[in-house]
Amino acid sequence: MSRSVVSFHYSLRNHQGQLLDSSIGGEPIQYLEGVGQIIDGLEEALTGLPPGTKQVIMVAAEKAYGKRDDQLVRRVSRSKLPVEKLNIGDMFQTDGDRHASIVTVAGIEGDEVLLDGNHPLAGQDLIFDVEVLNVRPAREDEIGHGHVHAPGGHHHHEGEGCC
Repeated sequence: MSRSVVSFHYSLRNHQGQLLDSSIGGEPIQYLEGVGQIIDGLEEALTGLPPGTKQVIMVAAEKAYGKRDDQLVRRVSRSKLPVEKLNIGDMFQTDGDRHASIVTVAGIEGDEVLLDGNHPLAGQDLIFDVEVLNVRPAREDEIGHGHVHAPGGHHHHEGEGCC
């Protein structure tokens, strides 16, 4: 199966028009098609678009960060948390592993803390304003490794990508 590497800029808004994130003024996002590096609905809409395309893309919650799952909201004792100072809205990983779940402090009631394991954008339909900058065939080494390589070689970078 042939795959492409797509490079694009985006601005992300919610239905209230609030700007949530943007790559404008920074490095464009690059992703390897078909390996889940960006949310499904955005990848589906970008597939096949030629460079120079500017488009507004609506992504339903189900194809973005999913519906909210009430089972991911739990009460825990403050003493079991890895941080001393807590505020509503704080986010932290549940474990030292960099792939561990990230939770948001949703409430504090005495010695109990309400933690929400849903993605902050779960349950929200999203609006992306995108400009496709470049589309090129993926190289064999990129397909084999499952990610885009920097020009001139194979470099791994923490936290690449968006969406």
